[in-house]
Amino acid sequence: MVPNGWSAKPLADIVKEKISYGIVQAGPHVPDGIPYIKSSDVRGTINPYSLQRTSQEIHFKYRRSSVHPGDIVFSLRGNIGESAIVPASLPEANLTQGTARISVSAEHSNQFHYYQLASEKILNRINALSKGSTFKEISLEELRKVKVLCAPLPEQKKIAKILSTWDRAISNTEQLLANSQQQKKALMQQLLTGKKRLLDKNGVRFSGEWKKVTLDSVADMNSGGTPKSSIEEYYGGDIPWVSIADMTKHGKWISSTERNISELGLANSSARLYPENTILYAMYASIGECSIAKVPLCSSQAILGIRPKKSLYFEFLYFFLVSLKDEIKLQGQQGTQANLNAGMVKGFSLRLPCIEEQQKIADVLSTTDQEIAALQQKLDALKQEKKALMQQLLTGKRRVKVEEAA
Repeated sequence: MVPNGWSAKPLADIVKEKISYGIVQAGPHVPDGIPYIKSSDVRGTINPYSLQRTSQEIHFKYRRSSVHPGDIVFSLRGNIGESAIVPASLPEANLTQGTARISVSAEHSNQFHYYQLASEKILNRINALSKGSTFKEISLEELRKVKVLCAPLPEQKKIAKILSTWDRAISNTEQLLANSQQQKKALMQQLLTGKKRLLDKNGVRFSGEWKKVTLDSVADMNSGGTPKSSIEEYYGGDIPWVSIADMTKHGKWISSTERNISELGLANSSARLYPENTILYAMYASIGECSIAKVPLCSSQAILGIRPKKSLYFEFLYFFLVSLKDEIKLQGQQGTQANLNAGMVKGFSLRLPCIEEQQKIADVLSTTDQEIAALQQKLDALKQEKKALMQQLLTGKRRVKVEEAA
């Protein structure tokens, strides 16, 4: 249904230049050449400094697809439906065959139609029109026919202004989150190596020597097990059974799982019950992922349950293992070590301060985690608020006062 005073038009009718795709063969990178935009460069924004460049000759040959600040770039394949507005910092550029230029006419707001293209309704339509077996793409012909709602220009501008306010808030929060994550990484590197020492309960800086140990000397560990899935009685009980998917979903603390097993399933498999505060460490698939059991639970054989002894604080161990994650994952990606095993983890070398300093380090890093979690929660809320606003404003269900439009 078209709101009163609005109209529905195909994209081809709201542009000042024909919607077109870009360069078929961009050739080798030319450092001082003309930047061109690939579909993978279009992620809501475009970073001018990460673009590859083509020669002046190729750019001139495909000048019909040159883009300028304010143009909308739309991804035709790969990340189909992603779009971005060409920034002012990119005065001249071109496109590849996988992207299209949408130059909105002066009778319309480019920002309003950028939001229209990003709306759930339009994206669903784009996906429905996309074809291909190996990889999907939408043709220019079909894209040009896609209908968008058009409010009067003052209303378009007002709606775009409202939504851009949310975009700025989202962008600022994303930057704060990224900064906090980087600061945590640096803090972990300093605290877990003893380069930075904290104050004890009396306000005196810790100064004792750190002891070098192997993990098996300060913790007991074993992998879990999986009850036979064909026996119904083994499942549906009260015992949480952790899989790798549960770890990636819940993160640091796990108290509930997608599947539970019964006492019978526990008794008739190699699974065993881990006590609260057991460290769960992924050895297969998402190697290096790490969680903490918030309640007694068991796990699959892909996960190692590590139970620290008295000289090792469980949360200090958690942060130590988290600090190894990038290195462990890199080894897996390079094929040097696709999976881990219990023997390898037992041999992990670490340096331990006294238990009081371990607890202090864990407390500081836990506080940082809480700050990061709060920022992530704020970011998720802002994105949900923006999504709800888009559904209301871009469909005309919620109208803005025209006289307020600039």
